[in-house]
Order: sequence, then structure tokens, then C-alpha cells
Amino acid sequence: MSGHDPVYDHAFTPRYLHPRYWPTWLAIAALWLLAWVPVRLRDRFAAAFAPLLVRFAKKQCYIARTNIGLCFPELPEAEREHMLRRSIEVGLMGFFGYGEWTARSKAYLQNRFRVRGQEHLDACLAAGDRIIFMIPHTWTIDAGGLYLNSLGLPMCTMMHSAKNELFDWFINRQRTRFGGLIYERNAGIKSIIKTLRDGNHFFYLPDQDHGREASLFVPFFGELKATLPALPKLVRLTGARVLPVLSVYNAEQHRYELIIRPPMAPYPTADLAADTRAMNAEIEALLADWPEQYMWFLKYFQTQVDTDEGRYEAGIRRIRGE
Repeated sequence: MSGHDPVYDHAFTPRYLHPRYWPTWLAIAALWLLAWVPVRLRDRFAAAFAPLLVRFAKKQCYIARTNIGLCFPELPEAEREHMLRRSIEVGLMGFFGYGEWTARSKAYLQNRFRVRGQEHLDACLAAGDRIIFMIPHTWTIDAGGLYLNSLGLPMCTMMHSAKNELFDWFINRQRTRFGGLIYERNAGIKSIIKTLRDGNHFFYLPDQDHGREASLFVPFFGELKATLPALPKLVRLTGARVLPVLSVYNAEQHRYELIIRPPMAPYPTADLAADTRAMNAEIEALLADWPEQYMWFLKYFQTQVDTDEGRYEAGIRRIRGE
């Protein structure tokens, strides 16, 4: 991010050539090469790695199992484990195809997508609405944003920087390939309000845990979750319409899908807690047919109502043998 401009600066810098980044360059090169591998073959290759992650990514799988258990307590353990395995497979397919969005043409990428609910987007555009695309964390969330941006929609979003500076540069350069704007989270909501008022649409990720002070506790799959109440405030300040959207990878069809639900209405209301819960309810509806697409390894329920200890910490300590 530039020191004077809150928009992410994706200009190349010579420090990315330092030897410490050579392994990252090899990984980027591998992703670029995988972009040219036939899709069905690449997907089979990705699925073959899933058992290794289940075996070795113990911390991440513990978090995922905890989340799935909280959200789907009625499912037998075997079905929860199947969801975890399918989620990892889909995640690997999305990751192994990640280089497509740098290496392949716009026409090729658009042809890789199928859209459900296009009429909801068309109606908002015909009315001249500014749109907040409310999109939860699925494995192919970036693909959904890039697809919308490739259609000529002026887009902006907020992202958290990756720990690896070179990979952060690579993914944000890719995210802005079709002219999108990327803001770092610390740029603040005023930057988004201005950008929306300037005619851009906002790609909003609503489901991460931002801590007790910033959040309201409202149900998510029946479990109280610390939820940021920013969406209704943002709509009130900008007059934007909210389109709930899900970006998924259909492993059977070997292609991406974008599911668009009708605009949230009436929204917002005078009840901030109800509006925040309505946002979570939309995420639940989006995931109803695609639960394996969710990034279950994120700490969605980290902040608890009745204790300052993170929900996952005791289990993580057990895994580490502490």
C-alpha cells in the first residue's frame, strides 16, 4: 500500500528478487504452469493431495472440525468428516487453478464461469444502483470478484495482507488485473464510502471475527458469533443495494459458479442487531447447497460470549502438546 494513497500499490520492486523469495517464485511458476494443464486432469491431481492435508494439517483440520461441529451438530461424525474432506479437495482444486487468473485470457476465464441469479444483478445495474456484493469466504472467492470485474464492473474491496510480501504482491496484482481497487483493512471505512459514492461497487467479506469491541453477538448456524455490524451502516451511508453472492467451484462440472440471491430488502432497518443477523442468515442460505465450499479452517467463532479465551486455543495447545 502506498504511503500517501490507501489503494494497494502493486508495482514491482527489486527486493522481490532477494533469495529468500526464490521458493515463492517457484510456487508462482508452478501455479502459472498448472493454468495450462487440462482442467479435469488438474482437478484429479488436486484431489489426490487431500488425504495428505487431512493427515498433516492437524491444527487447521481441528479448527475446521470444530466449526463444522458447531454449525452442523445434527450431522453424524462420518458426514462431518466427509464435508471436511470435500472442502479440502475443493480448496486444492481452486488453489491449483489459481494461476489461471494471471495466465489465461479474459474470454477463457469468463467461459469458465456459470452464473445463477443473473437477473438480480441485471436489475440493479439497470436501475443504476451502487452494489455491495456481500460474499462469504469460499475457496474461490477471488475468482468471483475477478469475474465480475472482467465484465467491466468497477469494483473495489478490502483485503488483509499476506505474510509473504511477494505472494501478497502476486495475488493483489492478479486481483487488480481488470482494473479493480484493493484497499488494506487499515485504510478505514471512509475510503470505501468515497469509492462507492464515486460509482464503484464493493466486494464485501462479512464473516470474519473482528473481536468483541467491534462486534455484535448474533446467531450464525444457531451459534452466537461475534459479527461486525458494518454492512447496514455502510448501506445507510451510501444508499447501495446489497446482493448476497457465493463464488464456488463445481468439482463435478469442473467449472466456477457464481450464485446471486435477490437484493436484501428492506435493508437496513431501525434494528441494527436484526440487520446484522439478516446478513448471517443470507450467508447460511448461500451455503445451504454448498457447505463444502466454505473456508472452514478460519476462526469464525474465536471470540466467545462468556470468556476472553479464544474458542480454539485449548484444542490447539493439545495438538501442539503444550
